Amino acid sequence: MSELSSSNSSDGSESQSINDYDDSVEIKSYATSFDLLTSESRPDLRNTKYKSSTDHLNCPICQQPFMEPLTTICGHTFCKECIYECLKMAKSNQQSSGSDSLSGYCPLDRTPIDSANINDLFPTPLLISNLIDDLKVYCLNHERGCEWDGSRWELERHVLIDCGFTGVKCGGVRYENKNAVCQLLIERRFADENHGCSHQVFQCNFCNQELTKMTESDHLENECLFNYQTCELCSNDMIPLKNLSKHQENCSKIGMVKCPAHEIGCKWVGSNETSLEIHQQGNNCQLSHFLPYYHKINDKVDSLTEENRFLQKQINKILDSIVQGKITNLGYNESIEEINKFKTIEDQDKLLYLNFEIDRLKFEFNEKIMPFINKHTMNEQETVINNLTHDNFMMKEDLNLQRVLINSLRKQLQFLLFSRNSARTGAFGTGGMVGSMGAAPNVLLMDDVANELLEASSRSSSEERLNLKL
Repeated sequence: MSELSSSNSSDGSESQSINDYDDSVEIKSYATSFDLLTSESRPDLRNTKYKSSTDHLNCPICQQPFMEPLTTICGHTFCKECIYECLKMAKSNQQSSGSDSLSGYCPLDRTPIDSANINDLFPTPLLISNLIDDLKVYCLNHERGCEWDGSRWELERHVLIDCGFTGVKCGGVRYENKNAVCQLLIERRFADENHGCSHQVFQCNFCNQELTKMTESDHLENECLFNYQTCELCSNDMIPLKNLSKHQENCSKIGMVKCPAHEIGCKWVGSNETSLEIHQQGNNCQLSHFLPYYHKINDKVDSLTEENRFLQKQINKILDSIVQGKITNLGYNESIEEINKFKTIEDQDKLLYLNFEIDRLKFEFNEKIMPFINKHTMNEQETVINNLTHDNFMMKEDLNLQRVLINSLRKQLQFLLFSRNSARTGAFGTGGMVGSMGAAPNVLLMDDVANELLEASSRSSSEERLNLKL
């Protein structure tokens, strides 16, 4: 401890309280903790401790969650720094080509990569970046005592602005050396709002031990024997804070009873079960009546947590495939396909065209059919369908009848033509002119018979059609 006396020796006690500073108190430093030394200081997010498993979002090179992820043409994802470092090493092992761009091979499948080509190395889809940034993490100053946890995208702002355990320069004014400014590191929570130095010494209000602002809380909680607290179980108000937890354990062992609603804020404590029953009767304890609903809500929260855990596992499986390059086509309306499912790009184009045509036909079908269906109720729709079915059946029967009649006419005409040809041949071969003149009436007679048959068939078909419709 550095003690500097005042120039005025008559008020030595006052100078002792003002000008004494303890520079031996140092901030606790850990491998992951963050100190804001300058305005340009930024936290290293690779030191982040994650609350849950991140195996599905780890870089294959550094085996840590992605930082500024980039995806290669072959579908693999890496941290920006990691993949560039691999390309730099590959370039250093090869002969200098005179080009400033980095080129090399994918560390996983040896696919050629040119960093200058946006098609070879490009930012990972926003979906993956958002999932990485939403991972739950602890504060970088967790080992110093910070209990904050949140999404990774919030971490940098927290340690730079909000975290009370971030190391900063004291910046307090010391009166020992003409208002010199203290440059020692302290935790932000110990910074003096009045711009005083946090290393200034003062006496404990309970035991008069010399303290600084940085050692005060630890002294009151773990060392001071006169910092008395009140026990909730036995109402003893002479228990040092350092011994309070052990004292309460002993009170519980000797039969002191807490209200079951103690977990949600009830402060009642009794000596036996009878007093507890009296306490819970009527409206003596409103929190006891609320306790069943509190447990019910907790059960629902637990079930939702389990469901969320299950869904997270399913998402992780998909993410594994995405990170490993097994799934492509993210961010589009079409379904996700696997890489190498199609042999050529033309096959993929054909599939996309077929999907487009199917969607177009579905749209046209719905556009034309749905308005007609929506005009009718369910009963009307059934009636229309039955009528259409009945008309279809009648049309089939009518067509079958027409077919039969046409076949009959075809046979009759063939018979008449055959008879007419044979009659002509016989007349000219035997009787000459006489035969021909004698055959003329027969031919006319056959023509009349054919006409009558056609008329009869048409009349019969029309009559049968009318009967069927009736």
